[in-house]
Amino acid sequence: MLGRTRVWVAPRGGRRGRWAHVTVAAGPVTLYSPQLSRTGHALRVWAVRVFEPDPPKGQKALEWMLLTDRPVESSDDALEVAGWYALRWLIEEFFHCLKTGCRVEERQLESADRLAPLIGMLCAVAARLLQLKCDARLTPDRPASDCVEPDVVATLARLIDADLDPRTLTVGRFFVEVARLGGHLARRRDGPPGWKTLWHGWQKLTLIHEGYRLAKEAERCG
Repeated sequence: MLGRTRVWVAPRGGRRGRWAHVTVAAGPVTLYSPQLSRTGHALRVWAVRVFEPDPPKGQKALEWMLLTDRPVESSDDALEVAGWYALRWLIEEFFHCLKTGCRVEERQLESADRLAPLIGMLCAVAARLLQLKCDARLTPDRPASDCVEPDVVATLARLIDADLDPRTLTVGRFFVEVARLGGHLARRRDGPPGWKTLWHGWQKLTLIHEGYRLAKEAERCG
């Protein structure tokens, strides 16, 4: 055993997300080529085992067996490799948002010179929406203005209720209200908002906020 840490287990298939307290162990292993292979040769790698010795009642214990060519000779090395793999679900969510929400694969641009700037812009939007979703899931009662630009929070608050104090708007409610702008019904039996509704809602809110900002600027200049 080289150390202990905690990793986030993403929600999936009706299972709620949770933090798992895991133990990390590692050691060198040799992988031999199949006997029938004439060109294969043995590989010297490191195995990193990440396992949950005491899972919560009713939960399946988390266990990963990772192989890496990176030397793992200390607890810091082992925890670093485990941390990289723990980001897999976050990376998958990012690309899900980029493809499903931002619909990057459906763009009709025909040259790389035009497509590359668009992908760069949509990557920034996808990262922003992913951050909002994570904040709403992990700290739903946190003030929305801690996670989103206060001016944008104020715009959404006015859309919800002209008398609503933006400072009372939590990031959890902000997330749901953005999804509502995109078509999410937010009924009790409905699941969490999907990437399409969140993307459409964010797009609408951005346009509304920009119009509101330009109107205020014109009012000051006039």
